Amino acid sequence: MRLIINSLSVILILLFSSTSYASNIEEELSAIKARLEQLEQMVRQQSSIIEKQNEVIDAKTEQIEELAANVESDENGSGWFNNFEIGGVTEVEASYNNPDEGDSSSDIVLATAELGVAAQVNDWVSAETTLLFEEDDTDLEVDVAVVTIAPPEGSWFVQSGLMYEPFGTFETNLISDPLTLEIAETRESSVLAGIEHNGFSGGVYVFNGDLSEDGDDDIDNFGAFAGYAHESESGSSFAINVGYINDIGDSDTLQEVIQENIDAAAVDYSDYVGGISIDAMYSHGPFNVVAEYIKATDDFEAAELPFKTGGAEPEAFNLEVGYSFNAGNIPMTAALAYQGTDEAVALELPEERIMAGLSAEILDNTALSIEWIHDDDYNASDGGTDEFGGTTVTSQLAVEF
Repeated sequence: MRLIINSLSVILILLFSSTSYASNIEEELSAIKARLEQLEQMVRQQSSIIEKQNEVIDAKTEQIEELAANVESDENGSGWFNNFEIGGVTEVEASYNNPDEGDSSSDIVLATAELGVAAQVNDWVSAETTLLFEEDDTDLEVDVAVVTIAPPEGSWFVQSGLMYEPFGTFETNLISDPLTLEIAETRESSVLAGIEHNGFSGGVYVFNGDLSEDGDDDIDNFGAFAGYAHESESGSSFAINVGYINDIGDSDTLQEVIQENIDAAAVDYSDYVGGISIDAMYSHGPFNVVAEYIKATDDFEAAELPFKTGGAEPEAFNLEVGYSFNAGNIPMTAALAYQGTDEAVALELPEERIMAGLSAEILDNTALSIEWIHDDDYNASDGGTDEFGGTTVTSQLAVEF
């Protein structure tokens, strides 16, 4: 009997132990299942992060490939950056002036601050914009803004915008502008059409000038130009240009003086006065020669631009010789010019001018120059001071970039 009871006890113990063991297994399986679900959620989150990172890497890879393509294209001269050109010039001048009459004076000025941007927009179209500031002369302004249309390999072109008309070239090796520029430089918003072929060039242009004939406000100003340039195998070069404008009175200097005079006289600008220009340039070895002549084709009215007892028919010329040489390792240019005007006393220009100058490129794109000017005024019988010997000495530091 005792044996039976012991057996039953063992069986009960085994039953209770099996039940407890099964319960533990279920708990462990539940814990493992929960852990697996947690791991699956973490894997899904990691996969999402990896996918986003791959997208970022793909985008960066495309940017790097595009940048590499642009760099390669730039090296071949066809990249977008090569379509733009940015340049400018800064000129600082110190001068001493001893005039024909009155006290002497001296000054330091920022003579020129110029910044230009040019772009080849496409195969047919280019654009150029230049900003200019000249202390005591020109406030910061848009000096030039031109759009040019021309075929990629053609010989014709059309320009429109604010530009300097092709009337005179005003070439010089010296600091100061030639007297021809003082009576002829003309800047207007214009439309110009031209051709270039085998060294020949020419064209016509139209604009609405600042001076209105008999009060009319129309596009009735025009001009024409032609030229030829040639460079020989020996290195010498030659160029000649001629030009015509139907109103030289619209040049920057003349129109300002004429406008003041007709305002004071309370009259209209009566009639356009044409102008002609011719210039030639020759260079051979270290020598270069510049010659230019500009003249009005008729008299202005006395109320517009006087000379003696009637109206003026102004003209100006420039003859200049330059010589380039090296002083040690420094490139230098010496120049001598003889200039003059006629019937330009109302413009406060000298009758004769002698100029001499020396320029040295002391560093890359950096020049130090000095210039001496001797002016002779008109005779008293012509409305001048009859004084001789006005002198100006100017030094200039110029940097181009």
